[in-house]
Amino acid sequence: MNEQIAIHQTAWGQLEEVELPNLHSDHATRFFMEFFPFRKGERVAEPGCGSGVLSIAAAMAGAAEVTGIDISSEAIELARRNAKINHQEQIRFLEGSLLEPVAGPLDLVVALLPHKPAPRPFDARYYGGDDGTDLLLAVIEQAGQKLVPGGRLGLYVNSIANPQRVLQEFSRQFAVRLLGEKKRYFTREEFDDLTPGMFTHLENQRRKGAAEFAQDEQGLYFSARLYEGTCL
Repeated sequence: MNEQIAIHQTAWGQLEEVELPNLHSDHATRFFMEFFPFRKGERVAEPGCGSGVLSIAAAMAGAAEVTGIDISSEAIELARRNAKINHQEQIRFLEGSLLEPVAGPLDLVVALLPHKPAPRPFDARYYGGDDGTDLLLAVIEQAGQKLVPGGRLGLYVNSIANPQRVLQEFSRQFAVRLLGEKKRYFTREEFDDLTPGMFTHLENQRRKGAAEFAQDEQGLYFSARLYEGTCL
């Protein structure tokens, strides 16, 4: 098995991550850790935890309880390994879909979920439905049911995933504020390599007002945005 160790410098100390070729954190995870205000004493859940980095960050920041959930048994195994090497073995990692395995009540949900739009289902690590919002809308609804009043949902959203629809649904149950935003450059080939015709699908989504991306002197880009919603 081809493994590497990544070192993340965080506000709460050094975080080590065992990386597998098909399972590791990325720029979005680092962006989330840079801008999201974790708090001590919170009961935290991370749906779609992957290698467990955000769950570990929450624990390092002083969370009272942390639960990471993923549909992949391989991800859960790796997340447990990463928790162990960071001396955060109190974190629970459960196999399941989004927040379904967690009873609550929760103070914080952090969600960095697959939400790439595509004309057909493909790799579950990326696919988010026709307009990219399937998992985003589901976790907003579930978090609203399991968070205490005043509890928070940290949600990472790319502007190619029908951002107006996401914000409309998010704002029904939460007071929403933008914590950070950056350009994420991409190429047509990058998306078409994921599944044939994906870039054409994105262009069609943009024409319908269901995706936002643009181009500057460096190339095509969409906006990567991190939101915090406070449960009403």
